[in-house]
Amino acid sequence: MKSKKNKSDLQASYQAMVDNVEDFVIKEGKTLQQAFHAAEEKLINAKDISKEKIQQASKELKNNLRLLSETAEGVGEAYKERIKFDLAYVNNSIWDKLQTIAKSNTVDLIEFSRALQNRAQTAVTESHLAAHQEHNEWHSDNAIWQDEVAYWTKENAQALKKLEEIEAILKQQSTLLTKHAKAIQAHSKKTEKHEESMKNVEQDFSSEVSKVKDEKQATKHLKERQVHAEQSESHYALKTHHFKVMAMISALHKELQKAD
Repeated sequence: MKSKKNKSDLQASYQAMVDNVEDFVIKEGKTLQQAFHAAEEKLINAKDISKEKIQQASKELKNNLRLLSETAEGVGEAYKERIKFDLAYVNNSIWDKLQTIAKSNTVDLIEFSRALQNRAQTAVTESHLAAHQEHNEWHSDNAIWQDEVAYWTKENAQALKKLEEIEAILKQQSTLLTKHAKAIQAHSKKTEKHEESMKNVEQDFSSEVSKVKDEKQATKHLKERQVHAEQSESHYALKTHHFKVMAMISALHKELQKAD
């Protein structure tokens, strides 16, 4: 149902275009180019027919007049009949008007048709030129992308090698952390032993033996203090390095998961 209505609307638009173009050509002596422009403007301003339908009808009428111009340039009778058959959807009245328009100024009709063909050819040429330009741009892009992918592939191989080295370093780091943990434990045991010795001395401080032991423990305490300071510095360095490395690895892992 909608298709029939669209066809009816187009026929009405076509009829209106034919009538107006004929008036502007025959009555006002305008060229076909001027007549089409005036007819389109008049019908659009009237707002009885949509702009889209007017433009479609105008395109159809121009094409039909182009066919008629070919008969004007000497096409045989058989071809004329074919044109009439192609335009069979229009009634005799419209056909007569088309003939009137075409015969009103044969030279203008031929020139008008050639202008239409030239514009169509220009449009095709411009379209092709634009496509050629895009193809060249795509070719250039593809060449750059291929070079980049080749470089990235090389970098990826290097990254895999670095990851193997990183894995080995992390294993060494694990060994270092284990060693550090054992050193802390050893230091803690010595501290506990020293603490116990001091308590014993405090219980019998008047004894000469206790005093000698206390002096020895004091010397050991100074050494343990130095060990503790060294472990504190070492622990802080390990901690800073560990946090930094873990943050980098975590960020790398997170970023690589995005790529998947």
